[in-house]
Amino acid sequence: MEGFLNQINQYTQLSKEAESDFLSKLKSKSYKKGELITKEGQVCKQLFFINFGLVKQYYYHDDRLFVLRFFSENNIFTTLDSFLKQTAADFMTIALEDTNVTYVDYEDVQELAKNHHSFETFLRKLFSFAALTLLNRIKELFNKDAAELYESFNQNNAHLLQRISLGDIASYIGISQVTLSRIRAKK
Repeated sequence: MEGFLNQINQYTQLSKEAESDFLSKLKSKSYKKGELITKEGQVCKQLFFINFGLVKQYYYHDDRLFVLRFFSENNIFTTLDSFLKQTAADFMTIALEDTNVTYVDYEDVQELAKNHHSFETFLRKLFSFAALTLLNRIKELFNKDAAELYESFNQNNAHLLQRISLGDIASYIGISQVTLSRIRAKK
């Protein structure tokens, strides 16, 4: 739970009252490898922090898997559009390893933001950062070829390479696993 608070304080320092109120709202849950954390068609009602483990967010379109993001230890995640709009999610989140999360429910997030300006500032910064991350990912997909995307993935996620399957890396880059194998063979 302290890890979640430390991550928040990297965005903005919570007031002592906000910190205390926030800590009182936290819950924890563990997921086994392969277990869904958020499901397509359901409303995402939690903001999560990964204590340990690894998850991926993905969706299927025309029988093709698209990996959006990977989140590992000390990362905050949610199914952003579903959480913000409280509508059914198009994306799923699955544990790629045994994973333990600390989370806060949507209603509590709203209450914390209403009662504590410092928590509202944290949310604004968190969601702004998420939007910028997604924009950078889109820009990268438009401007880089498959080999450059793989190199970028390696540079930005070196700590995850041994933990993520080649199939998931290929899906994240938007190529087949065969193409990824060819790219890797040229190195």
